[in-house]
Amino acid sequence: MNTFRYSLFSLSLFFALQLQAQSDAVDLAKKITVDGLEREYLIHLPPGYTPNNPLPVIFALHGGGGNYENTVALYNLNVPADQHNFIVVYPNALNKSWSMKGVGSLVKENRQDIDDVKFISTLMDTLVTYYHADASSFFCTGLSRGGIFSLFLADKLSSRIKAIAPVCASIPQSIIDDYSFRHPTPVLLINGTEDPLIPFEGGHGPGRASKQNEENHFIPTHELVHKIKTLNHCSELSVAHHMSNREEPDLCTAVKTSYDCSGTPFIFIKIVNGGHTWPGGRQYLPKAIIGNVCNDFKAEEEIVNFFISVK
Repeated sequence: MNTFRYSLFSLSLFFALQLQAQSDAVDLAKKITVDGLEREYLIHLPPGYTPNNPLPVIFALHGGGGNYENTVALYNLNVPADQHNFIVVYPNALNKSWSMKGVGSLVKENRQDIDDVKFISTLMDTLVTYYHADASSFFCTGLSRGGIFSLFLADKLSSRIKAIAPVCASIPQSIIDDYSFRHPTPVLLINGTEDPLIPFEGGHGPGRASKQNEENHFIPTHELVHKIKTLNHCSELSVAHHMSNREEPDLCTAVKTSYDCSGTPFIFIKIVNGGHTWPGGRQYLPKAIIGNVCNDFKAEEEIVNFFISVK
């Protein structure tokens, strides 16, 4: 009887997977337990997904105070990911704030005892085991604290992260001396010059006035660019061009600079008059709080195209 039930289950699973491979994209809300804590994530499988064909994975990391529901809507990554056969995974932080040693948080109850690096690493193992993800093609992106966490993971999980695309992000002064890649890592960095929360010129930002310490003091973008160039052994050669100005009323200009890094792509998109926002996305908070949304390009398209170029 047990053998029969097992055979029936296997047959049902086989047909379910075959049907899934022929259907539209699938979203699955899942949970795993890490260090005794239940962790949530959403996995987006592209149309035509089949476990016989390992696919690359994009981790879409929400910002502080976010979750996977609003991240799906804001980033809009599923559309270009579906077109190019990426799995997209949206993990949830506990208390809506990624825990990173040496990185401060605006969340009052941010728990420093949470090992979010272990959570992501365990999630990678889960995706390889149960969804046959390509273990050599893990990518990370995110806005704000999600972008900071992408930078953090490129250091802490350097052996597993293939490339990152942080948006509106930097590294706090508290960890800069020890920050490193274990190997040259492709990076697409997108920062706005008028970001009020992660200041382009460095510092705390007005939202961190009550927590002005080293863990909330971010290095300027030009120092972050220099750090990435150093880690990736870049030369002083670079090519810059203005991206097409699709919408004049957005009052922004985007300049895309590519650096010569011995085969490891490093691209920096500087958005003049850009705020703490997702380019091409919605104005999720008033301009007085987060600044201006630039509509000269769509961040999700640039990010997926960048990941395609290095996968």
